[in-house]
Amino acid sequence: MCSFQVYPYEVLSVTHRVRVKLPRDVDRTRLERHLSPEDFHIVFGMTLDQFDRMALWKKNDMKKKARLF
Repeated sequence: MCSFQVYPYEVLSVTHRVRVKLPRDVDRTRLERHLSPEDFHIVFGMTLDQFDRMALWKKNDMKKKARLF
């Protein structure tokens, strides 16, 4: 399992329709993995383990609402 570089939520959230300038080492398909455990809990209201156990459609829906999609 590779470790992800942690970035603040503000750096990762997609605020416009245009392509956002994300750091080069960010995995665009898994933006939530770059959040610290504290930020993840603030944004999603659960731990990463709890999030991983959810259905893919539910995770994608939550990521869209959190602007991490």
